[in-house]
Amino acid sequence: MARPHHTFPNENLIYHRYLGCSPIYPTIAISLRTLTIFRQACRACPHFSIHAQCKTLCHFHNMPYRPYLFQQLTQAFDVYLEIIHCVDQKIRVALNRSAREWRLRNECPACFYRVEDEPTLTFDWFVSIDGNNSLKRWD
Repeated sequence: MARPHHTFPNENLIYHRYLGCSPIYPTIAISLRTLTIFRQACRACPHFSIHAQCKTLCHFHNMPYRPYLFQQLTQAFDVYLEIIHCVDQKIRVALNRSAREWRLRNECPACFYRVEDEPTLTFDWFVSIDGNNSLKRWD
């Protein structure tokens, strides 16, 4: 059902929780829930590819896989990630958390909590960066 204030088809699709695969005249739309599930699946298993997701969706909908479907899913997922990024940025600005060092200064109570009359240390805190090598051993 189209709304009178929706100018473009994608506005109407996003209102109904779908994202078109084309900016002006989409012929295929993917549900935001599907894109969210794929995003979470990639977080749980980084080896799960968008190509595998596309083939899974084709199999689920009983249609043959076509390479253009992979391109459309990729473009829709890129737009979805951009939307998520823009929303996250706006939330950070609204909560006054947009400074680059905000997380470093505020998210570790053990590092930055100060007690009154606490003696000063030679170093306030230490930071160790290992290039994420320690996580390579995790599966």
